[in-house]
Amino acid sequence: MRNIIFFVAILLIGTGCSKQDEADIAAPVVVAPEATETAAVDGPDAYYEYLWCNQGEDFSQEKFAELTANWNAVIDSLDAPALAAFGYIPADGEYEDFDGLWVLRWNSKDDSAAGWQAYAASEAGQAHEATYASVLECGNEVGVNRFGFNAYIPQPMPASFTGEPGPYYLNNTFCSFNEGKTPQDLRGVVMGTYLPLLAAGAEMNPESSYWFMIGAPDFEERVSGPFDFNWINYWQTAEEASESSAAFAASEEGQAVMESLGEVATCQDPQAWDGYLIRSNVDA
Repeated sequence: MRNIIFFVAILLIGTGCSKQDEADIAAPVVVAPEATETAAVDGPDAYYEYLWCNQGEDFSQEKFAELTANWNAVIDSLDAPALAAFGYIPADGEYEDFDGLWVLRWNSKDDSAAGWQAYAASEAGQAHEATYASVLECGNEVGVNRFGFNAYIPQPMPASFTGEPGPYYLNNTFCSFNEGKTPQDLRGVVMGTYLPLLAAGAEMNPESSYWFMIGAPDFEERVSGPFDFNWINYWQTAEEASESSAAFAASEEGQAVMESLGEVATCQDPQAWDGYLIRSNVDA
């Protein structure tokens, strides 16, 4: 489970006209106060937190499975808001600051605050942390090793994306608005150009699992350099992602979308991740 960082996604909207799909997750770095207004659509639709995690001296796949089962049992016992959880592992490299990411998906930031409070006050939660400290240690300090994002999901996740069996695939890119551009400009491209293109593609390929999310950072500490939003793409498999992205990049419609996005924002190199479901939540 080496390196499971933040939620990743390529602004390239990496979907093809013939295929489009995927997933569900999020995580760490950067932010400006105005970033919470970065949404391309009304919302937010969810609140994601990315916890930096490091393996301990007793880490093993068996111990991690035990940890996961016990953590879920602890969460089940709490009188707290529902949440979903995911693990992200870098698909193309390692990171110095952590071995992976533990991603929490809440229905709202208020739910996050209530959930963290309930967990901290729980004897079962405290016992869990003490028991598994040598297996996996995850951050809980906002802006340092725990990063929240307001998540905007412009269209429903397709039924063809289930996240199981793992891993599913996602990629992400951190983007900054070009001079004079605003969230409304991004909204115009997403709602006016990209979503209609996805709708047309879905008619040709109803089995596509592609979906995407835009995350607005909810913290002021700048960990990876300044950015205004994070664009994340999801697919059920890496193979579908590769085919989808290639088809999108080769199409005139895809090139037009990318040109429009390039006029609005400048994005960092994309990062690719393998995603794993830790806890599901039908309400999340």
